[in-house]
Amino acid sequence: MSTDIHFEIYVKKNRKTGWALCQALSSREEALRTAKAQLETLPNGSVRVTKESFNDSQNSFLSIAIFEEGEERHTRTIRADNKMEPPCASPDDLYAVHTRRMMGRALAPWLKQNNVCALELLHRSDLAEKLAAAGHDRQHAIQKIAIAQAGALECSVQHIVRRLTELADAATDQLRLAKQQNRIAAFDDKGFAATLARIKEHKEPGFALCSALASRLANMGNWPDKVSFLASCVSDALVESEGESIGLAILDSFLAEIVTLPDALDICAGGEEAGDRLDRITDILCGKPPEHANKSAHLLTTAISSGELPETQSALVARVFKELRGPRRLYPDRFKDEIELNRSLANRLVRLPQGLAPPDQLSEAFIIRSSRLLETSAIERLLSTADNPGDEILMLIDFEQSMVGDHNKQKLADFLQAIISAHKTERWFCKEGGHAFRRLSVGAQAQKLVLNGSFCKEDKQSISTALDRLCHEAMKQSKAFEKIERQNITPMQKAIILLKLPDQGLVTMGNCSDEANRRAKYFLRTSSTRNATENDSPEHFKELSGLLLRAKAHVA
Repeated sequence: MSTDIHFEIYVKKNRKTGWALCQALSSREEALRTAKAQLETLPNGSVRVTKESFNDSQNSFLSIAIFEEGEERHTRTIRADNKMEPPCASPDDLYAVHTRRMMGRALAPWLKQNNVCALELLHRSDLAEKLAAAGHDRQHAIQKIAIAQAGALECSVQHIVRRLTELADAATDQLRLAKQQNRIAAFDDKGFAATLARIKEHKEPGFALCSALASRLANMGNWPDKVSFLASCVSDALVESEGESIGLAILDSFLAEIVTLPDALDICAGGEEAGDRLDRITDILCGKPPEHANKSAHLLTTAISSGELPETQSALVARVFKELRGPRRLYPDRFKDEIELNRSLANRLVRLPQGLAPPDQLSEAFIIRSSRLLETSAIERLLSTADNPGDEILMLIDFEQSMVGDHNKQKLADFLQAIISAHKTERWFCKEGGHAFRRLSVGAQAQKLVLNGSFCKEDKQSISTALDRLCHEAMKQSKAFEKIERQNITPMQKAIILLKLPDQGLVTMGNCSDEANRRAKYFLRTSSTRNATENDSPEHFKELSGLLLRAKAHVA
């Protein structure tokens, strides 16, 4: 009995639907946790987890149920006479783009260990024989593919495993035969253009060119060297008039295969953190040479700039979207840098052609990325850098400009209102040392930013009212108005100072501005004010007139 074991999760949404294979995992704990999470989303559904052990001697799986929950028990019936064939029936089918991508995922550990991509494997007989010799790696990849295909075709896993194994053996034999018949070309020492001219004599020029590139890549032990070589060949293909189309298409396929492999692209892009790598990958995608990157990244950028590598561009876009949608923080310990990176990425990606980066997918990716920044631990880390509650409020409001998605903005508004209503915030605004109007101006600035921001109408009104209520209470406790009124100046000058408070953004609009205007009008209406106007200069009258007009316009 083989030690190759995995766990399959089956889901049935309700009584009228059939059972479907949801996922296959290698970890028992993760499979059970995933199954229970699935059941919580299906009030009328059922789930089951089975342990699948592969028997080497019988070339079949032994299935044992380890978890069942829901309204119905799992009964998976497969017709004994169902002999449907997998999508790939011949070795030639393996060269299709979608098949190569599936091979890349299934054989990812082996490809990473040998520093090769799927296209190299399909055009090098030595690699195919090496993979066949490593029976466990190949068989494990076949099993992973067979599990998914068996569920879709409603046939036994053993049948698909047998067919895929036969297909892999046939592909290896075909490569061995192609080498014996001299159908596999060698790369010309004079360069890509000379190789391109020489392969025209071959019966299958496309296969011959791919095999020539694969043989040349065999002498390179790392990804940067391979990317540098292929990117340099793009320039030769653009210069060569005849055969340019086939040459560029094949180079595009090789480069796309390599950049699809996460480890290969990460090594070429460089960077210690995920944010650094994503920043450089985006630069490459946009045709801008990334700073502090190696030679391969610069050569790849030049090749991308030609506009003749659509597959490679699509692979890079897919990687960028995957990182944006992924669960990892880009800069776990540098929140502000991550915010700036999000803005920078958005500014660059929106300039790409819509066919390459559709606006709806781009918006969805940044909505998901924004939600990662709104995790409680991330917000706490951001606020820990603030000196006082006023700075915390301004930080969160500034953060709103980087948020995408109504739900994310609403969640940020909840964080903001919690900070405003906190006891420490009220204590800082009302009782901390320093000039009262310096603290109150923070509230006024925050209110203005909120009203000019993109929060929803209800959140704008709610936050604005909360800030005004907080500042009004702080003015009452600090007796800020009374201190102005006790100054040894004329009543008109006192009225001017009071009217300047809302006009210059020193107090919030609402109760604070209304009270400042009311007190100013009181001074202007008293008889003592009219008697004291003789001592005021014409400039005071002019300034007062302008303040009254602006106050009246604001009320209107």
